[in-house]
Amino acid sequence: MLTKLTPEQISKFWDVISYAVEESLPPITGEHPDRMNRILSSALSGKVDVWASYNKSEDVNKFEGIVLTQILYDNVSNTRNLLIYCIYGYSNVDSKSWSEGLETLLKYAKGERCNQIVAYTDLPNIVNLVNRLDGEAKYTFLSFNVNKLIKKFNNLKET
Repeated sequence: MLTKLTPEQISKFWDVISYAVEESLPPITGEHPDRMNRILSSALSGKVDVWASYNKSEDVNKFEGIVLTQILYDNVSNTRNLLIYCIYGYSNVDSKSWSEGLETLLKYAKGERCNQIVAYTDLPNIVNLVNRLDGEAKYTFLSFNVNKLIKKFNNLKET
């Protein structure tokens, strides 16, 4: 089961949440010294939603993972997309939990008038899952570190 956390719950469980976030940050975040404080601030203010995944049984609730989502609005095309900012499982997450979690995010995205759910990954099993669900996993994420690229161009100019 995937449940959206309140700001109070986020504050209370930030140590557990922050570990999951650190382990699964997308490649767009960079190495800012106050990165985790900014993520916490965004979560507490509602700019980013924090979701907890757990498996509910009769005798115990097994905590399974954390998902952070953000609604991205593209002014140019006037579209809204739900970005899975990061996702982390503390142990093996069973397929039923994956299905239920995705269904929860689909309902949320539809309620927020999003056209798509989008995410970054470099994990082959996630790409395979997306393909099995008739999603698309065909784009390659490209990025340049500005400082490294400037050095490279300067070195090329010198030679």
